[in-house]
Amino acid sequence: MLRKGKYLEPDDITIFLRLFRSDHRLQFVDIGANLGVWSLPAARLTKVISVEPNWRSMSRLEKAAKLGAVTGNITLINNGVSNVCTTLTVGSHTKNQGDSFLINTTECKVTPAGLPCYTVSSIKTILLNDLLPFMRLRAALMKVDTQGHEVYIFTNSSAGEFFDRIDVPMVFLEWNIVQNYAEKIIRSLLNFFYNRNYVACSTTYTRLATNYRLWSGNVVFTKSSFIHRHIRELFAA
Repeated sequence: MLRKGKYLEPDDITIFLRLFRSDHRLQFVDIGANLGVWSLPAARLTKVISVEPNWRSMSRLEKAAKLGAVTGNITLINNGVSNVCTTLTVGSHTKNQGDSFLINTTECKVTPAGLPCYTVSSIKTILLNDLLPFMRLRAALMKVDTQGHEVYIFTNSSAGEFFDRIDVPMVFLEWNIVQNYAEKIIRSLLNFFYNRNYVACSTTYTRLATNYRLWSGNVVFTKSSFIHRHIRELFAA
């Protein structure tokens, strides 16, 4: 889509930008930043932390931040985010650099969706808690797109401190790969949010059905009170 001159997920990004304009206490945390499709426009409005394991994408994001004169608002972190600090391999779809992911083998054979891939490099992983020293504000919106690795990011030991110290009213999370995991793994992810009083919503901010197997595309874990306070910004024309 980018090569064709189109923008990826424009409606979802637009909603986040409206929220940053209306609530200046919000920072942006972009896990799986890719080329900066979310990070770059957000950096014109607030402070941004962009985490991306694929060094090729990170290099392009760094250049784009310089061209856009927003380097002062972006902290770039070339790591993967997981539930342990270790070294993993970065794989990528052969024709789509945005489809990059972490694997615990030395050679990439297929993407999480079963498509052709190649091995990019190895990368050190960090915990979500490790981002705390880079936070400049005490509240943040978060986007997480890690091609299925989302289930390993949100555990009490690896992310609990971040959520205890930072007010995160909304987490935009890719779901189409996660929904195929075993129930025990998915339930652990859901409990992380449900135990912190989040509800699962669609990208139109309506509450989703209880059966998570019916969810598709993207999911927004949000605090319902936040939606009520910002209903005008969410659905502005």
